[in-house]
Formats: sequence, structure tokens, C-alpha cells
Amino acid sequence: MKVIFPEGNEKEVASENRPIEAIIQDLGLNPFELLISRDGEIIPEDTIGDETDIIRLIRISHGG
Repeated sequence: MKVIFPEGNEKEVASENRPIEAIIQDLGLNPFELLISRDGEIIPEDTIGDETDIIRLIRISHGG
């Protein structure tokens, strides 16, 4: 699986049929601060990753 980080850098990771949330946590990121996009659509973090997926992480910004 290819993961594209909010900064634009990319990393290949093994999905091992785990939820994307677990993969994001293994990368040292908080899944509650990100949206996950696959094929241009937002997907839930409990989606099971596939080795052929290209996942884009989008940082959620908070304002007030």
C-alpha cells in the first residue's frame, strides 16, 4: 500500500489486511487528526487496507 502524507511525501507500507487506522498509528500519526482518501473518496478509518491501495492522508485543521 502506498501512503501519501499531508506534506506530500510517500511511503510504501504492508497492509497485512489490517484496518487503515492501525497502519496510521504504526506510522506514528493520530488517525483522529486525519481524513483518509482512496480513489478520491473519503473512507472510514476501519476500512481494511489492500496492498494495491493508494491512500492519501488529509490533515484536519481546526479553527475558531
